[in-house]
Amino acid sequence: MKKYLFLSLLASAMIYANGIDVKSVKIEFEGYKTPDMVGTKGVFKNSKLTFGKDSSSLSSQLKGANAVLSPNDIDMGDNNGVITTNIIETFFKVLNSKSDIKVSFENIVEGKDKGVISAKVTIGKQSDIVPMIYNIKDGKLVAKGTLDLHTFSNGAKALQALSGVAAGHMGISWSVVDIVFSADLAK
Repeated sequence: MKKYLFLSLLASAMIYANGIDVKSVKIEFEGYKTPDMVGTKGVFKNSKLTFGKDSSSLSSQLKGANAVLSPNDIDMGDNNGVITTNIIETFFKVLNSKSDIKVSFENIVEGKDKGVISAKVTIGKQSDIVPMIYNIKDGKLVAKGTLDLHTFSNGAKALQALSGVAAGHMGISWSVVDIVFSADLAK
């Protein structure tokens, strides 16, 4: 009986070790401006996340995971708030009337400490699949992908509006946005 209990506890610990520590999830992005393609990073401070209930593997926990991201919860890391205000009040207002962005992880390919997540990004009524390559190192999963805003019908208008109010863009807002999803693995 003791042996069975020990093996059950060990199996439970292994299953838990394969999962994500949901409290550590961070969703960041980097957009680009100026002719030199200078990056500007931001983060979604809050997001509504749901993960798969099956934590027997990383892929089973990620498959079907969903995030609801509010443009109002963006922090561009600027002290005076001008960049954050421009992104929320100009860019997202034109892109999708400041409505939530929905992300769902559709397919997962899990290898040894790396894999690919097919993330379905929905802005308004339009969606695009963004492949996100992830690596696991030192107990942390980091997935990166690139979203092309020209995929969405108001993308070009939103970029043009942002360039119009943000003198620091020098007339250019690039359509590519790098997305980073990171989380610690549960111990």
